[in-house]
Amino acid sequence: MNDAQRRDLADLRAAAHERNPEQCQFLTKRLLGQLSLYVALSVALEQVWRFVDIFESYYPDEGWVRRMLVSIASYGMAPDDQVAEAALSQSFTEPGCANFLKAVYDVVQAMQQKHTPEARVSFMTSAIVNAIMAELVEAWYGERPEAWAHQREHPGDPEALELAYLFWIDDDTAALDTTCWLEVADRLEKALTRH
Repeated sequence: MNDAQRRDLADLRAAAHERNPEQCQFLTKRLLGQLSLYVALSVALEQVWRFVDIFESYYPDEGWVRRMLVSIASYGMAPDDQVAEAALSQSFTEPGCANFLKAVYDVVQAMQQKHTPEARVSFMTSAIVNAIMAELVEAWYGERPEAWAHQREHPGDPEALELAYLFWIDDDTAALDTTCWLEVADRLEKALTRH
């Protein structure tokens, strides 16, 4: 690992503590881009995988997501991206599940050779961001079903905006957000040290 990578990791950890999403994404993307494709993909997959059990607790009949992620991790082969696109067109309305499926879609796109290497790194970064957001949304709104119902039924109204603000500034949300990004930094550091 070189000095620039060490600085980027330190800056990523600082951004995690500051809850600076733009800086977290920027630095994560830059560090992912310095890894081989499959090593970078493993960093993203680990974040996405964390939500599988939660997703299946809401949708026990949707085992295809787990099977697809296992296939990607085990064989390193790109699944048909139409499967992930079809999943996005379905309505998975429980807290965090839409973000999770966007993360799955991003992982599938990161595997597609039709995309440039830079685009594939962007998809991996997006997968990490969406997987983290899935965790945050589910952790907060999962305990507040009335708030989640209001968000779904009245997006953008003053009460929904207030709820979104309360969700984002909540101490538990802040702590989980910081923890997730610090764990991403740890995984990136391990990957950079090994390769």
